[in-house]
Amino acid sequence: MSIRARFRIRQATFSLSIDAEWPGRGVVSLFGPSGCGKTTLLRAMAGLDRHPGSLFEVNGRTWQDEETFLPPHRRRVGYVFEAPSLFAHLGVAQNIAFGLRRLPAERRRVALDRVVELLELGPFLDRRADTLSGGERQRVAIARALAVSPELLLRAEPLAAVDGQRKQEILPYIESPHRQLDIAV
Repeated sequence: MSIRARFRIRQATFSLSIDAEWPGRGVVSLFGPSGCGKTTLLRAMAGLDRHPGSLFEVNGRTWQDEETFLPPHRRRVGYVFEAPSLFAHLGVAQNIAFGLRRLPAERRRVALDRVVELLELGPFLDRRADTLSGGERQRVAIARALAVSPELLLRAEPLAAVDGQRKQEILPYIESPHRQLDIAV
């Protein structure tokens, strides 16, 4: 079980070349200065941006190579953006369940009630997303990404929108999905 990534990406301000293999379970973190390509790499891995000549394999399945390109909705990937990007007019429960419309019941591996329990979101389910604190919003964004039963969970700067005190509160929620749900992060 492994994740293999080979990308050659040219942007206006930088070039990114990566050839790496990571475990197909557990947590891998990418560190680097602002503007070095971390989010660009995550977007490529999620299938949001296509880069010819690239290779991306997850646990033996090719998501992208010279002949194959699975679009984001066909990849078993959850993505939590730097800003939580919730639907402000919807409640927490509706935000979490949003992606389920595209996921057939037989492909669901993660129960919504388990995600709500794991991220301690029960008290917030009836609240609108625009009434939540930064840490609460980030937890809902993580829950929404987990609800689609991903094989791989990508998170771009998951603590960027959270103040110092809240970072300590949210760290357990960042670590627990891979242990509790057996998802590569």
